[in-house]
Amino acid sequence: MLFVPLLVLGLSGYSSHTEPAPSHLQEENDPPVRVLFDTDVGGDVDDAGTLAVLHALADHGEIEILAIGVVIGHEAAVPYVHAVNTWYGRPDLPIGTIKGEAPYSRDEYMAPIVEEFPNSLTQEAAPDVVKLYRQVLATQPDRSVTMVAVGPATNIYNLLNSPPDEHSPLTGKELMRQKVKFYAAGGNGNNELPKGRCGFNYRMDLEAASGELELLPSDFPTVFAGGSGSILRIGSAYKSVRPDHIIRRSYEEYYDGTVQDRQTWDQLRVLYACRPSSRSLWNTSSPGSIKVTMEGILSYTAAPNENRAWAYINDFITMREVLTELMVYDPRDK
Repeated sequence: MLFVPLLVLGLSGYSSHTEPAPSHLQEENDPPVRVLFDTDVGGDVDDAGTLAVLHALADHGEIEILAIGVVIGHEAAVPYVHAVNTWYGRPDLPIGTIKGEAPYSRDEYMAPIVEEFPNSLTQEAAPDVVKLYRQVLATQPDRSVTMVAVGPATNIYNLLNSPPDEHSPLTGKELMRQKVKFYAAGGNGNNELPKGRCGFNYRMDLEAASGELELLPSDFPTVFAGGSGSILRIGSAYKSVRPDHIIRRSYEEYYDGTVQDRQTWDQLRVLYACRPSSRSLWNTSSPGSIKVTMEGILSYTAAPNENRAWAYINDFITMREVLTELMVYDPRDK
């Protein structure tokens, strides 16, 4: 337990430059929060832990998962997500996938899980993710959707650039402006805002990352809340759950048969976005402008009208407890 307080002290340089979350970031959403989730599942097992958090929040009645989009190009990604959804009792949850050039393609744990657990949706059969997002957004009330991206910005950038279609006469940017309430961005994995190198997600598609930040409407908050995940590691708690827990099995495959702690970038993004009451566990910057160069350098400038912010954990002990409980949740207990 001496480990965590030292980490908090290590972040003091950030907290000294931050403020309590602005009121426009602290308002409670009317339950359930309507969520579109975009993932690069397969490259890192924190995406598996994040799917666990997402389904736990849904079973608790805190969120409604509208759809899940895959941004990675690997053929096992869609079957894996469908296997997880099926295991948690949501086999009919819509899944879309990138159909053009993907930012990368990697599988560090999915194939054995796809073989072991029931699933019936292939990468080829899944709909185009941008079309799916447009269809879902068009059917939702105005200013009601929380979007969470935990991978490269490719799908969101493509959505922003999408033209009117059979689902909506609006462009993607107009559609997001009308329907989105909150966006948890996939950047800042390197924990270096207000200025520094971007993390893996943005590096994998810098053109999309830069374009996303240029095109995102300022009508809703955009927050980078995953940076502290480079320090907060969770996963060994899966040793305490049943052996056939699908996320335990995913961590075992990632770590060659063992269960170990792993960084929690993506879990933090989901929690900040989907459980507004948890935002007191972060220090959130004042609203501003966030940019990324084609060299991968992030910068933040305070600007009240820009409506973008970054956030770092201020209570690692409580955050570990909260995320661990959600990650090891078993749907048999609901």
